[in-house]
Amino acid sequence: MTDVLPGSARPIVLCGSLRAGTTLLRLLLGQHSQISGHGESDFLFDEAPLARDGSFLGADALATYRIESVKHRPAVRNGFRAPEGETFDAMVADYLSQHPATAPHLLVTLHRNYHHAARVMKDAFFIRLQRDPRDVALSSVAMGWGGVPYYGVEPWIGSERDWQDAAPLIPESQQIFVRYEDLTSDPKGELTRILEAAGLSFEDAVMDPKGSTYSPPEPRPAEAFRKKLTEQEIAEINSRLTWVKQDYGYNLQPATQPAGLRKAMLSLKGRQKVVAHKIGRFGLSLYVRDLVARRFGLAGMREQTRAQMEAIKVNYQK
Repeated sequence: MTDVLPGSARPIVLCGSLRAGTTLLRLLLGQHSQISGHGESDFLFDEAPLARDGSFLGADALATYRIESVKHRPAVRNGFRAPEGETFDAMVADYLSQHPATAPHLLVTLHRNYHHAARVMKDAFFIRLQRDPRDVALSSVAMGWGGVPYYGVEPWIGSERDWQDAAPLIPESQQIFVRYEDLTSDPKGELTRILEAAGLSFEDAVMDPKGSTYSPPEPRPAEAFRKKLTEQEIAEINSRLTWVKQDYGYNLQPATQPAGLRKAMLSLKGRQKVVAHKIGRFGLSLYVRDLVARRFGLAGMREQTRAQMEAIKVNYQK
């Protein structure tokens, strides 16, 4: 695809893991007069009919994408219809055209599947937002994901793997790397750098995410995670990141992999905390009905429980 939205300025794709600060950066950039910022758009590629290497999975997978992608919460919230088109590229283009355009540059936020986006949105400008994985792990646990920091880092891991596959597909002139820590310590400098790389001029409006519950970015203590994590927990998280090609200045050492009884304890504690969080949020009855529906493949019941859970999740969005 060479022109995702014919007649419009090139889209901007913000890529960052869950809990990495993508919402804040999206809200800031969305204040720019030339940028139309929208919420999370992972539904564009979560059901992609593509293998990891980009090969097409076939007509059945494409049909599934047409049916399932429109059921995702962001698509439902925006009132999107099922995408039209005979190819995956055409369907993505149709979805993008359904976004209300308040400014020339459409801003799309993704937490994963950047490699698919890079192959489809070839004319887009990509912003890679990174945050310390230990802070992401803590924030994920607070959201009920993973249960313990050792598993809470998984959104960061998945995001980094997807970016390592995507980066070589994107021309260097069409991508920029940003650390969350630098954005909060020097917001004007980093926002100016981002906008200029995207071919836009800095505007004072981008310093304040007006119209949201977020506050303007403020400096944060370096390695704040050390106040809540033990040295053992930090080393265990680091052990899951030894494959990362660069540490982005986060000092991912020492790394000590848990084993034996310690590994079993982390696994059990993680599952227990995830279940407790779900019951606390959705209630025991809804949690059990959803568990039964998934366990026994009851599609009708699963649709009902998913809809109820999504409605509850909306109440927790900031």
